[in-house]
Amino acid sequence: MEIMKDIASADRKRLAPLFANHHHLRPDIDAVLQGYCGSALANPEHDPRVAQLAISLITFFGGDPTHPLARVLVEQLSGEKIIIVADSHWRALVHQVHGDRITSAPRLTYSAQHLHLDYLRQLSARVLEGFQLHRITLELAQRIGAEVDTDLIHPEVFPSASDFVARGIGFCALTGDQLVCGATSAARCDTAIEIQINTHPSYRQKGLATAVGAALVTHCLEQGLYPDWETGIDNVTSQHLAQRLGYVPGSPYEWLVLAD
Repeated sequence: MEIMKDIASADRKRLAPLFANHHHLRPDIDAVLQGYCGSALANPEHDPRVAQLAISLITFFGGDPTHPLARVLVEQLSGEKIIIVADSHWRALVHQVHGDRITSAPRLTYSAQHLHLDYLRQLSARVLEGFQLHRITLELAQRIGAEVDTDLIHPEVFPSASDFVARGIGFCALTGDQLVCGATSAARCDTAIEIQINTHPSYRQKGLATAVGAALVTHCLEQGLYPDWETGIDNVTSQHLAQRLGYVPGSPYEWLVLAD
């Protein structure tokens, strides 16, 4: 049987046709395909038929789910994983292989097609007295994980603070010298970002997430980047924030979660 091979960053774009029907977490997929982060496995380089992309816990399967190596890819998954598939055949294969270890985590997508720049600029300007908005610099990127939330800059996507400042985008709120809220590109490809927003628990319900989120989305629209937003079906706070910024709810889908 053929074997799967690690695909070098510079060679991953040839796998793009295998993931053409993936529409969710698209900035993450394209970030891997464009060689910025993550890893890729595929069958022989001259004729890829099946492939796996991965960033941290997230795994994407693409290509022909009836190919013998498709089952091999699914079988070799271990530990906790978030699996994203684009059709019912891949979904059935994942359930067949891993059975009761798979649970469903419903997600909601949002459309950015009706965002309005003027409105977003107004929102980003509405900052309570005593707080200031700033673009995330190297010094702030080095601090934001410890002071606000480690989810704001993922080391699997941006290995260092300097790499985030070079490739990523972020805005934050400070009170004095204290970082209290951030909005960042959780993933970044050439044409889009995946949005992550977190507020320190002591500073929630002050409109800071709205302001930094609006600043980030404004920057994306001004630079021609698509600001992709999705969230868990139970994350009402994120859903309300998305709609406050002007996002329109789209279609639901699911993560397949493999238990450790």
